[in-house]
Amino acid sequence: MKINYASLTTETLAELVKRVLGISKKEAYVMVLNHPLLVKLMAVADDYLIVFDKKTFSGKGKLVAKADLLRDSLFNGMKNSLFGMTQMHGLATQQDALDLYAIFDAHGLDLYRYSYGDESSHMDKLIEELEKPENKAKIENVHLTEAYNLMKAAQESFELNFGEQTTANAELRGMQSATSLQNTMITALRNYLHFVDVMTTIDAGWTTLNNELNETVKAAKNSNLAAKPDTPAAPAV
Repeated sequence: MKINYASLTTETLAELVKRVLGISKKEAYVMVLNHPLLVKLMAVADDYLIVFDKKTFSGKGKLVAKADLLRDSLFNGMKNSLFGMTQMHGLATQQDALDLYAIFDAHGLDLYRYSYGDESSHMDKLIEELEKPENKAKIENVHLTEAYNLMKAAQESFELNFGEQTTANAELRGMQSATSLQNTMITALRNYLHFVDVMTTIDAGWTTLNNELNETVKAAKNSNLAAKPDTPAAPAV
């Protein structure tokens, strides 16, 4: 069973491992079912097959971006509404609007342009100040309670989505990559296949198993060559 295992792609190696295990677990090949080399191959394969096609990122970026756009829209809507009222001289609630707008100004009128983390920090502080009883009363006076609650809910929703994305990405990056496991996988596979090959020289009862495994190895080799037609063949090991 000559093949340059190191030249196989992670996908081809994974498929080869799955086929080798599928053949070896057949009832006809009871002589290998509990053999330590096959048990070892199965244990390594469990780790390898889980991560060989894992993503680096969670894919939650779109949800986070959508949540960010919503909080930005609501922040700007409330800010602009307050600004409009500050320009309406004689309006009974003009002073309340001026006071509230000053709070927005103090925390950054353009904070929607900040990075996710920086914007969240400023938004949290802004909401913390707006939550004070005297400021909530002013928000109610200028009839922006609903807008404020929507803005606050949007901030909370963003924090939830962003937190889930951060956690998911960290977990993915913390998993061993298929590449890092490849040498261990190759060693376990090579040892098992070599063992079966050697056993055919001792016991003819192993020949059928060896032939099936040989065909699987040949298929993997041909698949790899087809995928890389311009790559010079490396020496078989």
